[in-house]
Amino acid sequence: MLSSSTALSLDAPPDGYRKNVGICLVNISKKKIFAASRLHIPDTWQMPQGGADEGEDLRNAAMRELREETGVTSAEFLAETPYWLTYDFPRKVRIKLNRRWGTKYKGQAQKWFLFKFTGKEEEINLLGDWD
Repeated sequence: MLSSSTALSLDAPPDGYRKNVGICLVNISKKKIFAASRLHIPDTWQMPQGGADEGEDLRNAAMRELREETGVTSAEFLAETPYWLTYDFPRKVRIKLNRRWGTKYKGQAQKWFLFKFTGKEEEINLLGDWD
């Protein structure tokens, strides 16, 4: 759930927010958008997304996250949001994630990327590539 502090920023993400990329992967010829069910949270769905490393090019981070989470490497970049979308983590989530990551993030700042899937569906591997 997004908190009331959701905001748009045209410049850099604000201090205290984890830099994150989200991916909307579309198969134009089949009129499909990729979303996967969450393993540990029943009845929830999510598009590929994840943290961007310090100094990492954001488009490269989006391609890396796409590969790690779906196995997909056959994708053509189409667009990127021109702004950062920020949101605060709910309190319990914030505590859990900051413990896991060893950080003090308030929430996430996301840039979203639109990619066209150019491969075959057999390329999709939901077991992920966590190297």
